[in-house]
Amino acid sequence: MISFEHRVLSEYKIKIAKVDILAKSIINHREPKSTEAKEASEFLDVLVNEIDKFYNDHSGILSNNGKRPHARSRLPETKQWLENIERFYELNPRRRPRK
Repeated sequence: MISFEHRVLSEYKIKIAKVDILAKSIINHREPKSTEAKEASEFLDVLVNEIDKFYNDHSGILSNNGKRPHARSRLPETKQWLENIERFYELNPRRRPRK
């Protein structure tokens, strides 16, 4: 049976992938000022807000597993999240992301 923690981590991974794919397609669009690109960027804002809300709701689980808010996130990082993330990487040095 899948634990709740695993479900939260998987859901967060899927949400980040959606945002990254959409952002990449907007950047590579052949007509960046077209209505299609503008509407896609508005939808990207909606997805980013959804990720922010999800991270806020499940920040304990995500930060304890080394997950930071997405790079496009508008959430201010809290001291508690940063401490949880650093503690995770101290215990799991091989899982630290590359710079």
